[in-house]
Amino acid sequence: MFAGALAFIPAMRDGNYLMIQLSAYSAIAIMAFGQTLVVLQVGFDLSTGAVQGFTGGVVYLLVGWHWNDGLVIVGALAVSAFIGVVIHGLLITKLKMNFFIVTLATFTILPSLLRVILDGSSKSLTSPALDSLAYGATFGVRNQVVLAVIVFAILWVVLNLTVFGRNVYAVGSNREAARLVGVRVGLVTIACYGISALCAGIAGLMLVGNLGAADPGAGLGNEFLALTAVLLGGTRFSGGQGSLFGTVLGVVFLGLLTNMLLLSGMPQFWIGAVQGATLLIAVAVDKARREA
Repeated sequence: MFAGALAFIPAMRDGNYLMIQLSAYSAIAIMAFGQTLVVLQVGFDLSTGAVQGFTGGVVYLLVGWHWNDGLVIVGALAVSAFIGVVIHGLLITKLKMNFFIVTLATFTILPSLLRVILDGSSKSLTSPALDSLAYGATFGVRNQVVLAVIVFAILWVVLNLTVFGRNVYAVGSNREAARLVGVRVGLVTIACYGISALCAGIAGLMLVGNLGAADPGAGLGNEFLALTAVLLGGTRFSGGQGSLFGTVLGVVFLGLLTNMLLLSGMPQFWIGAVQGATLLIAVAVDKARREA
């Protein structure tokens, strides 16, 4: 796809344009990294886009309370982690509620609370740290891309070089067998949903920096892009198989596909249809691979 884009779409040969696009998809990538852990242990998180948007509302409140930038970032991420660990993780593991129902509920609740916080309208805010995150660069590489690489590296180490990472794969492969050999399945599940929500919170900070505002509609729909990237990258819905590197390729595929369509002149209204069709294809391929 990239070779074809270089050959037929001149804008794709512009290094600055490519860096801008990498930066634009960095938040989706971070959300997809967190979603990968949830899918690996058999589940998915419908609320990541809602958490991303809700983080903007939390930032708006904390800035209004005159917290400094460091405390604003820590506070916003703490709220995101709380949603993942306490609301998602505990309801799923302790009350045995279905993960689809729990995350669908927060997918509905959080945007409503965000509209209440913002009084139904976009609120501009100023945060030098978030502005730097959105528009700054380190050694010529945009800070959002740098942050995505850092999150990827941390989670890659966690998944591939730690006992917790092995337990995530074990739970996804066979939950009951993992429990019988001593894996604390509930804690693994809680941690995965907590990491997913924390990644969505990081993506929310990036979004606030990009917009320079907290917006009632921010983030909605991004959960499906993240999940599509995870499935396109080879992580199975049935759990236990997949990788973060595959997720990176899934994000790159989606980004290339979207930009190729836009630059080729396709009306933007069709892009969502193409992305939805891509998700259907990804699920169909996943099912075919499982049954093979």
